[in-house]
Amino acid sequence: MSDAADRFSGLDLENSYLLNVIYDDRSLTLEMDFRLNPRHPAYEEPAADAEGCFRNGFIRFAQIDDLQLDKAKNAGEGEQDFSEIFEVTRLGGMFEMSCGWGVIKVTARSIQVGLD
Repeated sequence: MSDAADRFSGLDLENSYLLNVIYDDRSLTLEMDFRLNPRHPAYEEPAADAEGCFRNGFIRFAQIDDLQLDKAKNAGEGEQDFSEIFEVTRLGGMFEMSCGWGVIKVTARSIQVGLD
């Protein structure tokens, strides 16, 4: 397993939630409510009525080579869940997420994942 893959080990990204997207000229930060799986060192057995073990955290991309943000348009009917994640693709320094917020594509030389 590569170093980049190790950063995401134990995180169930497709069943996590995107809380916020913060970007500027130097970095992109995705604030997350991560769903942890039993391989993660911070995993704790969830309560019987819980959907899983969740912990707030972030994914921070720096030294960005390419960034594309395609924000979803509000459908206008009822409430839209911007936090839901549909699909995540990772390959080396490339990361792509399709979610209620929209589509996020980033290629970065520095990727940091942390829990609050």
